[in-house]
Amino acid sequence: MNTNEAIAPRGTPAPSKPPPAPGQPGPGTRIHHYELIRQLGSGGMGTVFLARDTRLGRRVAIKLLHTQDSQFTRRFLIEARATARCSHENIVIIHEVGEVGASPYMVLEFLQGQPLNRLLKGSPRLPPARAVELMVPVVRALACAHAQKIVHRDLKPENILVTDSGTIKVLDFGIAKVLQTDESHGETSPRAILAELYPRSVTGSREDAGNLTRQGALLGTLPYMSPEQWGNGVAIDHRTDIWAVGIMLFRMLAGRHPLEPLSGPQLMITGVLDEPMPRLRDVAPDTPVALAAVVDRCLLKHKEERFPDALSLLRALEPFLPGRYTRELRLDENPYAGLSSFQEADANRFFGRAKETAALVHRIQDRPLLAVVGPSGAGKSSFIRAGLMPVLKRSGEPWESFIIRPGRHPLAALASLVAPFVTSSPSVEEDIRKQQQLTDHLRSQPGYVGAVLRSRARRERRRILLFVDQFEELYTLVPDASERRAFTACLSGIADDATSPIRVVLSLRSDFLDRISEDERFMAELGQGLFFLGSPQREGLRDALVQPAELAGYRFETPAMVDQMLGHLEAAPGALPLLQFAATRLWEARDTPHRLLTESAYQKLGGITGALATHADGVLSGLSSQEHLLARAVFLRLVTPERTRAIVSLEELRELSREGEDVQRLVDQLVQARLLVIQTGAGSSGASVELVHESLILGWPTLLRWLEEGQEHAAFLDQLRNAARQWEAKSRDSGLLWRGEMVDEARRFQRRYRGELPQLQQAFLDAVFAGSARAARLRRAVLVGTTALLLLLVVAAAVALVVIGNARREAERQARLALHAEAAARTAESMARGAEAEAKQHLAEVQAKELERRQAQHQAETANAQVELTNLELFQKNDALRSALKRAQRAQLRARFAKVRAENSAAAAREAREEAELLLRREQERARRIEAALGSRFIELLK
Repeated sequence: MNTNEAIAPRGTPAPSKPPPAPGQPGPGTRIHHYELIRQLGSGGMGTVFLARDTRLGRRVAIKLLHTQDSQFTRRFLIEARATARCSHENIVIIHEVGEVGASPYMVLEFLQGQPLNRLLKGSPRLPPARAVELMVPVVRALACAHAQKIVHRDLKPENILVTDSGTIKVLDFGIAKVLQTDESHGETSPRAILAELYPRSVTGSREDAGNLTRQGALLGTLPYMSPEQWGNGVAIDHRTDIWAVGIMLFRMLAGRHPLEPLSGPQLMITGVLDEPMPRLRDVAPDTPVALAAVVDRCLLKHKEERFPDALSLLRALEPFLPGRYTRELRLDENPYAGLSSFQEADANRFFGRAKETAALVHRIQDRPLLAVVGPSGAGKSSFIRAGLMPVLKRSGEPWESFIIRPGRHPLAALASLVAPFVTSSPSVEEDIRKQQQLTDHLRSQPGYVGAVLRSRARRERRRILLFVDQFEELYTLVPDASERRAFTACLSGIADDATSPIRVVLSLRSDFLDRISEDERFMAELGQGLFFLGSPQREGLRDALVQPAELAGYRFETPAMVDQMLGHLEAAPGALPLLQFAATRLWEARDTPHRLLTESAYQKLGGITGALATHADGVLSGLSSQEHLLARAVFLRLVTPERTRAIVSLEELRELSREGEDVQRLVDQLVQARLLVIQTGAGSSGASVELVHESLILGWPTLLRWLEEGQEHAAFLDQLRNAARQWEAKSRDSGLLWRGEMVDEARRFQRRYRGELPQLQQAFLDAVFAGSARAARLRRAVLVGTTALLLLLVVAAAVALVVIGNARREAERQARLALHAEAAARTAESMARGAEAEAKQHLAEVQAKELERRQAQHQAETANAQVELTNLELFQKNDALRSALKRAQRAQLRARFAKVRAENSAAAAREAREEAELLLRREQERARRIEAALGSRFIELLK
């Protein structure tokens, strides 16, 4: 049996297996330190089990041989140990070979994916780049095996696995021919080794040609067998595998086998050396001439005329890999992207992510919603734009792609996407009005976007990829939770089923992954489609650094220079943008006459990590003092409190200075210096500005210092920004102006702050201070009025004393009493002030205790909510358990009925078997007559 029976196809349940026969191993059986879990497949000679390695804690596949024959055992172990010598990423790994009792076993790596023939069913013909992309790893595996003197001899799509991680694995070297020298007995001929490993394959019958591991069977699968495998007397060597590669490439590029229809007599033409194979361009005239020549050479019947070895074939195929031959760079065109993201048009110069791209293409076939998750600077946007999208479009299926960013108004972004498909307006004003109506419609009917896109896909007969770039903006720029939930509901409505022609892919920074949990439905759907993209490994970084230069006809001066750059990149955050930027700067200082990227130019850059910071500091040094202060304000405004890039409208940045043209000129200068980027918005949103990459926030010491210096003002500035916007939105309502302690805090901020504020915020503070001044003047007027009233009372008292002269003494006495009363009043006033202070202190304590009580009450409510949620989950799990129990009972009943039906059909099966044996004997007799006739014809041809 083939080792590809150890494959667990992703997304399919394990097939039900009959109970093991008495004496046969079953689930739970231990073989040394391996414990069998379940059976994966079974063949004529062996059974494959999924097992766990109890020592290393990993899953493996164990192939057990069903025989007690010592020759079979010897052959099995020789083949397994020969294959185990081939250590290559594209060859299935054999962990261990041994015997349990009298039966041998082989421990293989457990692979999840699907064989190549299953992938080819949906696409009869593949684009040349895709076909070569699938076959090059196979040829690399053959090169490794041939170096160990091992020939596969049964190479076919069923023995090539595309794993879920995107790796191509060549399986089943189980019938390989070991071409080695026996040192103790001298040199052994290939036919002698063949006779030793397959004793009956030389003289035995050719029955059961599809079962390749059974004694007496042909060594190969008929449609892929080379001429020498048909018994024409030519020795079999590694070039038989090159023939099989040619057959597979022919099928991928032409959509059919070169000798189709695949009947027995038609395939037997393969063994006739004088009859050439059909040429590829006769069947597929649109195939590139050079690639067709490679395939035709693989299918030359005289093996001496084929490629001499797998390495030669590999060198012939590599120029046709994606990006290698689509177009050539213009003279002195920069092959690097700098700090900008790679776009779809840059696919030919996007290197270092081939394995990840293949894995994502594999995942996207059955997952409607995917999220590419990784740290900042991992190159998520470039990976999707220049990696995934071009591969999908050259896969043979028609694809259409759309790209949006959530921004501050994510529903408006979706509305602008679908508006051209559903509306047409005679004017810009009408277009803006309809787009706003569409935005409101999406809020109430989130499934509308999906319906529109599916209708377009059916009408255009193509699949659609919707890429939501920088999905974290939904949480950094959109404060309204209901707006966020409406947007995620729209995405759920678009990617609602795997059979839909729509696929939605998000790019998300890994530190925002937990924010998705606010929408439980969206989190449940997206959780199964997470694709984690880390920083490229060293080899991936090397490809991204070296291959674009080679594409442009340049090379690095020394290999040590490349190693030094990679050494800096491996430990640097945001390695890819740093690499692209440093490589761009290095390209600008290239040695054109010698076509070199020199080490001296690299040293002048300050290395990888210092290239961007050095560039940014150099730009600042060319600014005047006033421009420097303004640049500081601009950069700080373009960073959110969470230390991420902020998208800010150009109009808002103009408010940083009274002269808006100064800001415009500075932004243009920074954009030209590739530190900022301007995005032109749709409709009335205008232009927006953002940092060219987050590595500026992470690795530019000047900006980090500015952020630290402004940390104490950050909270106040955020409050001021929000308060000023509300004040402006309410037509500058005086009731929204700050009062009391906030006025004092604003005055302290104004004394300490050295930067410039936007006009709106400054106007808000001016209004606050003006309102505070008016309140102070009112208090002074009240005080003056009170004093004047007291004076009038004193004058009235004096007049009363003159008029009432006779009562002067009484008045003096009353005055003395009044003096005593005044003293007592002053004493009482002092005591009242003390009591007032104590009351204020007591009030503050009461307020603090009230705050603590409210916090405790909030915590208790939160705990109660968590308990209720836990109870709900337990209730749901109990329901699921009861449902599972009912399903198990129904399955048990069905099994009993199936057993009865099986017993009833046993008699019929025996009768059918007897008839089949009779037919088999007749067909054998007919085959012997045909063989004798062919032998006679062959002898006549030889004569």
